[in-house]
Amino acid sequence: MPIILSVTMTAAVSPAVTAAPAHQQGAFESIASPKERVNRAIVLGFYTALNRGNFGHLDNVVRPDLIQHYPAIADGRAAFRAYHAGLRNQNPDLRYTVKRTIAQNDLVVTHSHFVGKAGDAGVAKINLFRLDKGKIAEHWEVNEAVRPPGTGNDMFSTLSSPRISKSLPFATDAESEHVARAAFVEIVNQPDDELRLQALDRYIGDNPYYQHFPNVPNGSGALQQFIHDAFAAQPDYRANVKTVVAEGDLVAVFVHLENLFDMKNGVGADLYRVRDGKLLEHWVVIEPTPPTSANPNTMY
Repeated sequence: MPIILSVTMTAAVSPAVTAAPAHQQGAFESIASPKERVNRAIVLGFYTALNRGNFGHLDNVVRPDLIQHYPAIADGRAAFRAYHAGLRNQNPDLRYTVKRTIAQNDLVVTHSHFVGKAGDAGVAKINLFRLDKGKIAEHWEVNEAVRPPGTGNDMFSTLSSPRISKSLPFATDAESEHVARAAFVEIVNQPDDELRLQALDRYIGDNPYYQHFPNVPNGSGALQQFIHDAFAAQPDYRANVKTVVAEGDLVAVFVHLENLFDMKNGVGADLYRVRDGKLLEHWVVIEPTPPTSANPNTMY
């Protein structure tokens, strides 16, 4: 069942709303272009406004004709604002905590933790925003209830060194995008165990490969076993790459999932940290496609 909770973006125009969280300030100047830094600040300001219940701010930073891809929300700024206002009415103390962001050209990706009520485990969210002339013009979103780590790691932390939730120049945008695309072509969608093992050596190698997908341990061996079991259970499963956004050593891959687990159709948003041409760390959020949608657009 899809999780109808949204965490979308907020932009900033007034200084009171624009200020980015302290852990974000000054983190990206050496990587992002001036336009990308502005777009990131707009999106982070959007989250600040949501946390403050300042829904009037959305009128400043969201286009009236917003194209919406999240099934629970209709197209347009008015529906977007009404959705978030309703969510806050249900959860007066809600909080969005942005864990990491990726900005490339006119796209911004956020990985965040939504908590509606104190004590709740909350929801892991990955949002994609397309900005046009300083305003949010299009929005995609993937949600998954936070699960306990089990045999793996939690869904949010950074374990690779340095342990910071920032994009660093450990890789170029092009290199990160190439490695992430190759991971899906040569590993995730590869049914042949031997060819997959070769690709795992090529794109992970001796890296510890820190894994934040619940119940999957660290390392390429665990990933190999997980994919082998997935193909054994559903040999026609497929992860179709739709959008890739890269900044430095962080890259986000949005995919259309077919016949995976108990889903006929779903959407996955995978985040990777890349270093020296290899995958170092992985986070993911997966959501099934609901049978109906408030807008005519695909989730991907």
